[in-house]
Amino acid sequence: MIAMPSQFQQLLQGQSIGSITPQQILAAGQPVFLDIRTNADISAINKLIESYGRIHAPTYGQPIPLSGLVTTAVGSDDLLSPDSTEVRKVLSINVTNDGAAPITGWVTIGGVPFADIFVGPGSAIVAIGDLYSSKGLPLAVQVTDGVPGDLTTDCASILVIQ
Repeated sequence: MIAMPSQFQQLLQGQSIGSITPQQILAAGQPVFLDIRTNADISAINKLIESYGRIHAPTYGQPIPLSGLVTTAVGSDDLLSPDSTEVRKVLSINVTNDGAAPITGWVTIGGVPFADIFVGPGSAIVAIGDLYSSKGLPLAVQVTDGVPGDLTTDCASILVIQ
């Protein structure tokens, strides 16, 4: 059997994988006919789609560049409340007690406590974890003992692909 050039490969000749668009893949893939060159075309299409996906199609949970946000809450308050189309990955939470007495409480996600807070006078604690906040799962701070106004909580987060 003589190997014949792929119609698909000829249509995309001279293109780089970084410059190819989905419309070009569709346009180049349409002229695949059931002839002796079909196997080579289908193989080339599959390889191109895999390569395109690795470069252009982000995976779920991947951070979105330039979407970082630092929010601050004083006392018992919401810290992060993404809208209906957002999912935010929490990168760090910093809790600072500027008062003269200890403060206790918790950080909640969707109203459910997930981290206890105990901060001594004039102290700060930093938590880093794998936490996501979205619509219906707001991140909040609840002070249970101490002066709420003395507690400042900062949260660094970034939008992620859903």
